[in-house]
Amino acid sequence: MSSLPLRSTIEDITSLLTRTWRKRPGFRVSLIIMIVLFTVAALGPYIAPYPRQGLGVEIDVTNALLPPSPKHILGTDSLGRDVLSRVLFALGRGLYQSLVVVAVSLVLGIVVGSFTALAPRSIEAVVSYVIELLLALPSILLAALLAILLGGTATSITVALIVTWFPWYARVSYLQARGLRELDFVRIPLYYGLSRAYVVVKHIGPNILAPMIVEALSDMGSVVLEISSITFLFGIGIGSFEEPDLGMMVANGLRDLVRAPWVFTAPAAILALIAIVFTVFGEAVYEEHHPILRRRWWLWF
Repeated sequence: MSSLPLRSTIEDITSLLTRTWRKRPGFRVSLIIMIVLFTVAALGPYIAPYPRQGLGVEIDVTNALLPPSPKHILGTDSLGRDVLSRVLFALGRGLYQSLVVVAVSLVLGIVVGSFTALAPRSIEAVVSYVIELLLALPSILLAALLAILLGGTATSITVALIVTWFPWYARVSYLQARGLRELDFVRIPLYYGLSRAYVVVKHIGPNILAPMIVEALSDMGSVVLEISSITFLFGIGIGSFEEPDLGMMVANGLRDLVRAPWVFTAPAAILALIAIVFTVFGEAVYEEHHPILRRRWWLWF
């Protein structure tokens, strides 16, 4: 077995996605919706009908709780702000935070897991126990506590989520790297005195990168839901209640659920769509990558 270069890893991922696209209609639908969501999130500030209301810097109490109409497609909230504009800004914020959390957690997890697999036994045992301990703690509560300690801002909640998410990637990469460390293309460079960093970058990293990226892609929806759950439950992660956030919009919409259900329904529907789309995407790719798990839902009955 030889080391796989980065180009080969990218080709493996492309081949996996192509096979999944060809065989699984659910994957095709979910991928198209994902592309639409990211496109809308990127263009949100430019296509929002009321961008200042979307940002929360402008209110119009004379138009509070208006039902959906041609002027306000998704209605207005209790402060007269256009719900569609709020959702567009909040969607971009949530997906951007999720992307940062997943990307940084993935890189950090691969580095920690790979170096742990090549470390001396004592260091390997300590790091493994720390990773397992972090995974055993309730992630939402731990992230909320860390975010509060760091100031309760959007940056602090991003850092807190990275701390709670990277152990998962570290554990997966560690298990995969541990399976590679006894093979010749890893042992021989170490025997001739090459550094562990060289072995990780040139030999272990490219061999575990493809499945790790697949795992990360399917986790983005979970991260968005976790961010929204923290803001919904604890009211942290935003500078003020005027800032657009899907979790906070759901929390505020509950107060007017009977009089104006559209204030709650719009952000809740977006969160549900994100959860379903990323779950279907991840399940389709994961089952294609691990053929033995295909149609495992038959075992439920």
